[in-house]
Amino acid sequence: MARFAGGKAPFLRASDEKDYGTKVMMKDFMIALLPVILFTWYKNGIQVYLDGNIGLLEMFYPLVFILLGGFISVMMEGIFVFVTNKEDRSLKGIMTKLSVSFSAIPGLILALLLPLYTPIWVLIFAAFIATIIGKMIFGGFGHNIFNPALLGYTVVGFTLMGVINNAGGLFNASEAIIDSYAGATPLGALASSGQINYDILVAPYGSLWDFFIGTIPGALGETSALAIMFGGLYLVIRKVIKWYTPVIYVGTVFGLSWIIGALSGDAGLWFPAYSVFSGGVMFAAVFMATEPVTTPTNILGKVFFALFLGVFTVLFRFVGSLPEGVATSLIFLNIFTLPIDKFTAVIRTKRFTKPGGLYFGILTGLLLVLAVYTLVKAGNMYTVYIPYLGWVI
Repeated sequence: MARFAGGKAPFLRASDEKDYGTKVMMKDFMIALLPVILFTWYKNGIQVYLDGNIGLLEMFYPLVFILLGGFISVMMEGIFVFVTNKEDRSLKGIMTKLSVSFSAIPGLILALLLPLYTPIWVLIFAAFIATIIGKMIFGGFGHNIFNPALLGYTVVGFTLMGVINNAGGLFNASEAIIDSYAGATPLGALASSGQINYDILVAPYGSLWDFFIGTIPGALGETSALAIMFGGLYLVIRKVIKWYTPVIYVGTVFGLSWIIGALSGDAGLWFPAYSVFSGGVMFAAVFMATEPVTTPTNILGKVFFALFLGVFTVLFRFVGSLPEGVATSLIFLNIFTLPIDKFTAVIRTKRFTKPGGLYFGILTGLLLVLAVYTLVKAGNMYTVYIPYLGWVI
């Protein structure tokens, strides 16, 4: 008689890897974050120190900021467990619960999503939203509806981003240093100019190679596509994530951005590459769109989730008033994870029938309508500069 698991994701067939479990998966996830964390430290700490702009102690601040995010999440979850667990409030009991809830991960991810000069009190507030509101109130690891780190980041983005942008320099750093290492982002340049122009969107930051390497301004962990790809490749090899989820998501953003550029008068590949390497697309593709708790569990569900995520990212980014769009898209789609899973699930047994074509038709129709709407609206919003012809509407 067949036996079915009825618990919460993530799932792993014991017959595939007898020594592999959730602890090892989360350990692999932490290892995959290492290239991103190390590059972040190099770019925002070591390189700035080598340029002679900050002192030795200041060099370690980016690394301390990231680790502090993880520490705050652990502390908050520990306090929550102490208050709510009346059966065992001993240190050993609390540590046992924390060891299986992976309490540091939301704080680490959250710190990587924030700019370097985020005030510490904002990080603490965001960690509270992520850990307590986004995770523990729902029942802890495996029961949360929203990605905890994204929820904390989104709340801060809508309420305190002005505080972050006006926070001043780290250790009284000069305005020139702030502009150089944490200044206006490429997506901010697009939002403010409304122009698809290489000289405005790419040239001020170097070349597309600089975008790929990650030497452009941006949130701590989102700028280096190269470091993120190393982490993603490790997760794929270790079978922690499926390769097609990030590929479909990034491919959707790339394809729609190329069409928008073409509709605006420039069919070159630089604009879709700029779209993919700017903001949090690559980071979300590897570390958040593949999160096992808040995203679909079956193959078709993952495919539709990635497609919808790509369309919504482009919609919110190029049509809406949100320069980024990635976090909002993910939080929004977290709400629909369960319906997408239900509509796309295929149960391989004669006693059950697989979902009819109506469900797939509805999802496909919605996807196409959203994509067409996005392309039409975005194509009418942006202008492109063509040499010798001037601005073309």
